[in-house]
Amino acid sequence: MTLEDGLYTIRYLAKGEAPEAVGGMYAPSKDEKDKPVTAEPLGPESKIRVWWVTSDPDKDAIYTITELRDDKSIPGQWARKPNEPESSVELVDRIRGEEYRYTFEWGMQEDEGPNVYNIRGDSRIGSTDRADLRFPIGESGPEVFMHPVVPGMYIPRWVFTRE
Repeated sequence: MTLEDGLYTIRYLAKGEAPEAVGGMYAPSKDEKDKPVTAEPLGPESKIRVWWVTSDPDKDAIYTITELRDDKSIPGQWARKPNEPESSVELVDRIRGEEYRYTFEWGMQEDEGPNVYNIRGDSRIGSTDRADLRFPIGESGPEVFMHPVVPGMYIPRWVFTRE
């Protein structure tokens, strides 16, 4: 099933975790622009972000992921630096990002389970770059980053829950 344009929460599925499982790591609401997109579990202090996910009408299974803002500032979008396959996914405003040639396109490949997708970081056919979580040393929590998936490696999966 193709991901429809709309508002979603985005939850990471750890290896072996069922899509309908309770809890997990969500893309949160407290990320700042020009910083890596992070992930956090549900809890009393968590503010899980609702993301606006929209498809490109001219490209098959290509999307943008944009934050919703209450203020009138320019919203951030998931972006990655050009020509850096193993890099953090950052929340970048479109104007600044285009100036520095960030890429805002994300391929969505269906996986097993309801509303489960692999987030491809490169729209090239045959690309193996996928969005995953990593725990950088000295940082406060996990961040979303891109890396190539090789045979036998877990392919990262994400659940998109319609709001």
